[in-house]
Amino acid sequence: MRINQVHIKGFRNFSDETVVFQPKTLIIGANDVGKTNLIYALRLLFDKSISEQDLELTESDYNAYSETGQIEITATICDVTEDCLLSEFRGNIKDDTVVIRYVKPRDKAYSIQIGFSEETLSEYPTRHYIKRLNMQCVDTNRDLFSFLKRERLQMLRLAKERLTEEQSQEDEKSTVAIQNNLDIINSQVSSLHYVSTALEHVNKELSDLSFHNEDQTVRFVAGESEAGELLNNLTLSYSAAENPLTPGGDGRNNQIFLATWIAKQNIQENVDHVTFYAIEEPEAHLHPHQQRRLSEYIQNNFKGQVLITSHSPHIASRFDPCCIIRLYTEQKITHAACGGCSEMLKRVFSEFNYRLNALSAETFFSDGVFLVEGVSEVMLYTDLASKMGIDLDRYNISILSVEGIGFKPYVAVCNALNIPWVLRTDNDVFSKPKNSPTKRYYAGVSRVMGILELWEGSSNELVKYWSKYKSDNEWPMDGEIPDEAKALNAHVKKQTTLYNIYLSDIDLESDLANGPLSATLLSFYSKRTANALIKAMKGKKGENMFAFLTKHRDSLNALTEDPIAAPLKKLKQLIEERIHPGHG
Repeated sequence: MRINQVHIKGFRNFSDETVVFQPKTLIIGANDVGKTNLIYALRLLFDKSISEQDLELTESDYNAYSETGQIEITATICDVTEDCLLSEFRGNIKDDTVVIRYVKPRDKAYSIQIGFSEETLSEYPTRHYIKRLNMQCVDTNRDLFSFLKRERLQMLRLAKERLTEEQSQEDEKSTVAIQNNLDIINSQVSSLHYVSTALEHVNKELSDLSFHNEDQTVRFVAGESEAGELLNNLTLSYSAAENPLTPGGDGRNNQIFLATWIAKQNIQENVDHVTFYAIEEPEAHLHPHQQRRLSEYIQNNFKGQVLITSHSPHIASRFDPCCIIRLYTEQKITHAACGGCSEMLKRVFSEFNYRLNALSAETFFSDGVFLVEGVSEVMLYTDLASKMGIDLDRYNISILSVEGIGFKPYVAVCNALNIPWVLRTDNDVFSKPKNSPTKRYYAGVSRVMGILELWEGSSNELVKYWSKYKSDNEWPMDGEIPDEAKALNAHVKKQTTLYNIYLSDIDLESDLANGPLSATLLSFYSKRTANALIKAMKGKKGENMFAFLTKHRDSLNALTEDPIAAPLKKLKQLIEERIHPGHG
């Protein structure tokens, strides 16, 4: 059994959204986008810890922007083959599917509806099914020590229930031996001089307080005097160099917490109920290597369905892309990119391939992405944004280098995840074919039109124009650039800005050398001409850019109104329009 999808209407920041899940699902997105609310919607249907009072909800639970008068949460459950569920739902199952809906109109009591499809739903008075089908949730406010104390007893009880008769008898004998040893230890403790001296004073005071205390004495014991109590109060610890250590740091405690929880799920073999799980931010207090390991560990070790929320690019980088749900906000309403888990994400990420790492996985959490060619552009635009008053972290903007000209996979991922993007690319003249070239062409024009052809399709007006005139973008190897090629170049360069694509005149170095920073750059590189400056800038590009910005960061003020700054301004505008419509 697994939750296939949930349809949420009018609940908190969800207006009308269907979200598809996988057996192992990662839910990501910016702060306050609705990850916890998505989990809570499922909890209303399946969590035993949600009380009747909680089920009635409050006015703040209704979506404020859709003017809804009713909340509906509909879960579609597939692969229902467990005997306990077949018995519980009976005629409400068809094709191994059951649908459960929570309905809460304003000023009326909630109701539960069940059927094998949305058209066959019938009303039921309570969540009677949660004794057979339920959800366990570990939220971000988990108390690790309280959990460990509670879970250790359940895990020990479950393990004890699975013992054979022979093993039980052996444990009984061992418990008697433990009791004998415990009696010896406590007797030895009482014989210590400082212990017995302290107890003489305590017992004298007790006798003086009340006559009833004369035949009773207190003594110090080593934790417990009864073996049964001792075993019931075992403390989880880990060993280092054969020495037991009490769990201490939050990171270590979080690992023990999750390992204990998963171990308990794997020990218990329930035939009378089915449980699925939700874990919020499992990466808490863990360093990057352990976050990546934890991502793999959870996916490989949970037997049942598990939903995970996270802010960690390291967790995301180790998750199957088709099992990732990215939530985003548009006009104050939360949506799921691609409708949740999608094969489309798997396709676009298969092309993304080796590029997926913690840095590029940061894209998952971005409200906007600026794609550039290399590290020198990343450094320049990071500092330029600061001079323009655009706080990249405040706007959740990522500036990513595609390490050359491989824009298409990045664009595909941004489109699939519904993340606004802009890109800037060089437009220098290349020769082709590579071996024995016979022609030259504007490489940037060809590059960006290839992106538009792929994502806008043949019906796009600019794509049609390109299809008609793209032959003008080639000319003989030994000839001058013809006017037709220059005109096509100028037209494409202007029109692609409508699609958030920006072309250099030639390349970044030429644009800088011929722009407002030319005098500062000539002085820094000790050059007299623009051509000499461009050649110097292209050598060790990243190293030279870093050195220049270290000394002349303030000089970037000259670029804030230059065309080179246009992509940053556009991305800021796209984010503002999406999150706060009518802003400014």
